Amino acid sequence: MYGRRKTDLLAHASSSYQRSRVMTSTPAELIVLLYERLLSNLRGGAMAIRANDVESKAKKVAGATDIIFELLGALDRERGGEVSERLAALYAYMFSRVTDGSRNMDADALDEVSEHVESLLSAWRHIASEEKRSAPTVDPSIS
Repeated sequence: MYGRRKTDLLAHASSSYQRSRVMTSTPAELIVLLYERLLSNLRGGAMAIRANDVESKAKKVAGATDIIFELLGALDRERGGEVSERLAALYAYMFSRVTDGSRNMDADALDEVSEHVESLLSAWRHIASEEKRSAPTVDPSIS
């Protein structure tokens, strides 16, 4: 599951720094990276709509919907229980709002989804931070 996500993120990584960040990320950090990219695409899409830049809007919306599908596909419904079911419903709603906003040139729809993503991103940043803090440290002198 995480290997495919890393491969997908690597395909979008435009610099060696970004590629390195993806390859060395924990699972929670990968989710943070996806949410950051999603937020960037949503904001860019809303700006493109406001500028009436249809080509840029199409690229940003396509990137956003790809990430929403990636997040949806990454849910572990067996282990995640009710939380994963609620996230699946939220992702479906977000997809619907993004596609409606794109079709109707409605930047407010993308802004609404951005607000949801900002909340999720904040929570996952906290989770990733806690995951790092509780990770065992490796003594570099041990070989």
